[in-house]
Amino acid sequence: MWNFLRFTAFSVAGLAIRKSWNWLTEDIDPLPGTKEFEQEYSNAKRRYLYLKKRKEEWYETLRKVR
Repeated sequence: MWNFLRFTAFSVAGLAIRKSWNWLTEDIDPLPGTKEFEQEYSNAKRRYLYLKKRKEEWYETLRKVR
């Protein structure tokens, strides 16, 4: 009887730990060198350059106003 309860408890605990670990690690960025990484890097770089350009335009407008 106790062996069955221990088996059930350890099985449920193992499943819960595995599910929680998968939930924690599924949002990690892709590995460098993969196609997904290159796509993420390209999107981030494009966004950075866009924001940098907007900031420079804003500073130029602010400088003209002064």
